[in-house]
Amino acid sequence: MHTVKAIILKSIPHSEQQQILHVYSEERGYMQMITPLALFKRKANTSAQCMQIVEIEFIPNERGGLHKLKSFSPLVNTSAIYFDVYKMNIALLWGEILNLVLRDSDPNPSLYEYIKTSVEYLNITREDIANFNLLFLFRLGKLLGFSIDNSTYHPDHVFNINDGCFYPTGSPGSYHTGPHSAKAIHTLCTCQLQELKDIPLNQQGRKILLDIALLFLGFHLNLDFNTKSIRVIREIFS
Repeated sequence: MHTVKAIILKSIPHSEQQQILHVYSEERGYMQMITPLALFKRKANTSAQCMQIVEIEFIPNERGGLHKLKSFSPLVNTSAIYFDVYKMNIALLWGEILNLVLRDSDPNPSLYEYIKTSVEYLNITREDIANFNLLFLFRLGKLLGFSIDNSTYHPDHVFNINDGCFYPTGSPGSYHTGPHSAKAIHTLCTCQLQELKDIPLNQQGRKILLDIALLFLGFHLNLDFNTKSIRVIREIFS
């Protein structure tokens, strides 16, 4: 029997008797585990929630593929996320994105800690939820080996999705944002958490910035985030 600390990214039914958990663990990286649904029926207070921080006991499949989950228990009480519709939708979005980004990835303690502390903050915060979602996504790249070069920012510059740098308005290239979005991106990447609620963004502005964040991550990771599940979640934000 092995034990890991992990974050549940996604839970999907496998059959009438089993489900599959996709998790990112501190010790072993990305993992998939299969468990009888009866586990949750036996324990009325146990359920697998998206972005839940847990300790997992499992029997490893040394040949690769699905490991056999035996039990799991929450390490952090994140119930505030699941009783708030907006927070829950953010957790679902993060789970879908990270399940694509981290698939087959090795352990990365810094990345695990970043995701864990972000989930903990999402759980407790009240005033800056929408902006924090954007901060999490724009800063995620730094933990994956690429980042936005904030040193290149100046007022009225635009942001280049290809190289993560800021350039004067009118610079050649087809992957530039507007100067308003560039200013918001720079602020999200450099501000303190207590300053998040003061960033003046409306719903349309956040939608544009979410598009940019996914384009930036997708370009550098060669991933397409235009999946059905992500589209459905993003409709809720609109």
